[in-house]
Amino acid sequence: MKITQVETIAVHNIPFPAPMQPAWNPGGTWETYGTNIVKIHTDEGVTGIGAGYGGISEFVKSQLIGKDPFATEQHIQILRHVGGCWIIDLALWDLIGKASGQPLYKLWGGYQERVKAYASLVEMGTPEKRADDAQRIFDEGFRAIKLRLRNHAVKDDIALVRAVRDAVGDEMDIMVDANQTNTYAWPRGGPVWTYERALETAKELEKLNVIWLEEPLFRYDFDTLAKLCDQVSIYIAGGENNRGLHEFRWMIEKGSYDVLQPDALVSEGISQLRKIAAMAEMYHKWFVPHHGGTGVGLAGHLHLCCAIPNCPYIEYFYDPPGMTTEAFQILLEEPLRIDAEGYLAPPHKPGLGVSLNEEIIAKYSA
Repeated sequence: MKITQVETIAVHNIPFPAPMQPAWNPGGTWETYGTNIVKIHTDEGVTGIGAGYGGISEFVKSQLIGKDPFATEQHIQILRHVGGCWIIDLALWDLIGKASGQPLYKLWGGYQERVKAYASLVEMGTPEKRADDAQRIFDEGFRAIKLRLRNHAVKDDIALVRAVRDAVGDEMDIMVDANQTNTYAWPRGGPVWTYERALETAKELEKLNVIWLEEPLFRYDFDTLAKLCDQVSIYIAGGENNRGLHEFRWMIEKGSYDVLQPDALVSEGISQLRKIAAMAEMYHKWFVPHHGGTGVGLAGHLHLCCAIPNCPYIEYFYDPPGMTTEAFQILLEEPLRIDAEGYLAPPHKPGLGVSLNEEIIAKYSA
């Protein structure tokens, strides 16, 4: 089998059902989004698909034409050389799964048939609103939820989490994301966390039985993150914007995080995330990847999560009315949905097991 064509499609201005104010961008509004799609064709009629961040240069395409799609460790060297294009790796593995007649999670180890999904909220909201939202999301079947914090005062952040805990009790797992609040002060405002603020917040969240505190400090402050991990019992999570195997090796060896959260479309290719997951397992760390950027990325992460023994959760972007299942997974013919117990099961079809919605792609690529 040889690669004959690398087809790329840019889609843009896909609207959300309602505007959102993301917690990671204080004062900003999120109304539309775009992404890139790749289709890798072969001389045997098998095509692999990928979607996510970043464009693909003609140089990368030229390096793949005529090559064996199964030679992923060769191809990854090219992708690293150009600094990314990780959607290529995702598409290659979809192709490999299809050619082998197996879903990826089985090719990669088949550890579990499903994984608990947490509803990952986009906006911060008020305590009253988030309490109501959490109850509704619980009633819809989710048994885990991630809240966003970015208030100036610790007491206001804790009040939001406490309101949700009071609303859902102990029947729902709660995670909290600070989105690197000390990275820099946004032009439109926003708090900047110190180590002391992160420590105080983590101690208070422990009292509310929160599973983890995500990205409380700058993603390259490895030593301070490790210090924070050592001082608190709540798990510290992060890594979605870190890049390269070397950065995750540093974080794991230093003990910067209890939960590693790389993204197969940002950090490294999906094949390389398997290596990060394995190293995390050896250090008794959880591996819970970032959401993946599109429904295609979510499918890739879902297969990976079901293939390894140290992944208890998967991130599922969900914050109606703006971030709905249909909006986030609009590129898929059939969105991936949780079951009655709040778990997400990977498709059993070969490869990623998902199909692109060609009508939507045609509409937003024009």
